[in-house]
Amino acid sequence: MSGVFFTYVWGSHGKSGGPLTFTSKQNRTVAVRSTQEGDFAFGVVSRNPGDPKVQIPDEWKGRVLNVWQISHSTADTSEFGVEAANTWDKLEDGSYRWPYALQPIRTWIIRDAPEFRELPGYGPSTHTQRAITTLQEVGGELAAALRDLLVTNGKELEVMTPRFQTMENRVRQLRQKHPFAINGYAVEPNAEAMNSIYVATLGKGGRVVKIGHAQDAMKRVTEFNKFRLSCEPQWVLNTDQAIGSVQDAIDVEKYLGEAFAKHRTEPNNNEVYVDLDPMEVLTKLATVQRQ
Repeated sequence: MSGVFFTYVWGSHGKSGGPLTFTSKQNRTVAVRSTQEGDFAFGVVSRNPGDPKVQIPDEWKGRVLNVWQISHSTADTSEFGVEAANTWDKLEDGSYRWPYALQPIRTWIIRDAPEFRELPGYGPSTHTQRAITTLQEVGGELAAALRDLLVTNGKELEVMTPRFQTMENRVRQLRQKHPFAINGYAVEPNAEAMNSIYVATLGKGGRVVKIGHAQDAMKRVTEFNKFRLSCEPQWVLNTDQAIGSVQDAIDVEKYLGEAFAKHRTEPNNNEVYVDLDPMEVLTKLATVQRQ
């Protein structure tokens, strides 16, 4: 399961999903070393930013306003086209206060943002100096509360596109390796219905493949695409093969997962596979049915 962290910020990243930024390379390095790609970083608006010039709206102070699902791809903040919006965003020498960035996999704003200190699990030891400069991990009840907040109040933003194409391509790959949906898939089960194994590709003819079982494969794939931005490749149903009972379908899905284990995005991910020809899956599926 992805880790949950928080950091103090001075405001919202607005309508565009900006990168997670730091004042120094050292602070960014600490964040990288203490996290894994796919972890979540929640931005809590500071009550006392320590700079008298900073003007934070009272309605934002102390609230959980931003969320990043982070990668470990480092960059200069300028590579995203981020510029100072306020006088306090610059240091005395005129340089940008947060020049070091981590590229996000996904970003959200929190609607009706609650007070951080009012969330279940928040306690006297939650606030740390570390959270002012880098990321502070939380666990237990507070981590669960933050996850629930993202599910119920999160509004996903389109992430800012970096200057370099290689960075953009890497994030596309990471979005498949670390899938996330705000709401669960809404295909209602029917205990007596025929179950099938489906194979879907990311984009027509793609080699990022999703293997699963469903009673209505087309509806399932349509549900997947509801949680993808319009600018992203969409899932396309490649194969819908009737199997039998739900347990039969689960058994076949497990068999296929073991057969194509080397293509898994993660050791425990039996659903999304990378660099896999869907015809290989179809051939293996035919072999199973002949047994």
